[in-house]
Amino acid sequence: ETNQVIPARLQDDLLDFSTYGINDKWTVYHNNRQKNINYDYGMIVNFRNIAISPEQVKEKQFIKEKQIKDGTKTLLDNNGNVVKDSLGNPIKVDNFKTISVSIYEFTQFKSCQVTAKVDYIDFRNNQLIDAFPVTSEFVFDYIYANYNGDKRACDDSYYQYFDRRAVPFPSNEQMIYDTGEDLKAKLKAIITNNKFRK
Repeated sequence: ETNQVIPARLQDDLLDFSTYGINDKWTVYHNNRQKNINYDYGMIVNFRNIAISPEQVKEKQFIKEKQIKDGTKTLLDNNGNVVKDSLGNPIKVDNFKTISVSIYEFTQFKSCQVTAKVDYIDFRNNQLIDAFPVTSEFVFDYIYANYNGDKRACDDSYYQYFDRRAVPFPSNEQMIYDTGEDLKAKLKAIITNNKFRK
């Protein structure tokens, strides 16, 4: 129903019920009708919409500041006089300085959403038993950054972004396929939660 081409790899993977692990003693699933078998039930998956966002690169710039220890200094009172301990020695205290870094952050973003409808059919009377809407989404989100200044001003966990560069965006086919992995898990849940037997 989407009027879009679904990647063959996704179609094959979605229809490969052997990978779902759902067959049991009384129920066997086939992705295509087998000759000489009368089926009780059928499942039809109609893809309603495949939406892929454009490739986007969002940029932002921000400044981080931090106080760091920079040696020691002699403690002075409010009048500028050296403060001494009980032995007459000058008291030393940590000297702090403010460092800053200007960070240029880039976020590569692309998303894919696949919407489908699963119909359960009773083949004995050709009646629709139930219908389930299914939506899956996959998001490609990649951050890299560069900086100007003292990078110690930012959190250590942010350093990983400085070692990165832009990467190629996944193809539309890959995005649809990655979305299909989540869709497959949802289809399996629908099948296992709705085993129709009489």
